[in-house]
Amino acid sequence: MNELASVIEQQIKKQYKSIRQFSLVSGIPQTTIVSAIKNGVCGTAYETVIKICELLHIELVNYNTHLVMTNDVINMVNMFNSLDEKGEHAVMAFMAMEFNRCNGSLDYIAKATEQSNEIARRKAQNPFEMINVISNQNKTEEF
Repeated sequence: MNELASVIEQQIKKQYKSIRQFSLVSGIPQTTIVSAIKNGVCGTAYETVIKICELLHIELVNYNTHLVMTNDVINMVNMFNSLDEKGEHAVMAFMAMEFNRCNGSLDYIAKATEQSNEIARRKAQNPFEMINVISNQNKTEEF
């Protein structure tokens, strides 16, 4: 189950007590909701995912992360999007290593390898899942 599907399931239970109740209120078939939770949202229509998230007040964009879109960043994203899977993995591994090095990690190479493998694993499960593995791992390490 992907991260978004897990959040959806938690919020349905919290706000509506059951999938059936949420289905009745939303007008979305119960089978569609169950499938999205069980199999992940990648097999669910985009419009349906958006509707579910809006009804549950789930933000699909993290506004807490400061993002500066300079021409260099746009060019880098365009280049990244043209890479094959091996190139993407290499770039992500290098970025993870540099991220950890800049944040003072003494074992930044090992952490970068772990993060790169996690990114590749999650992308293989659901290439459209919007996650920030590095951020999530750092939050976990702080506790």
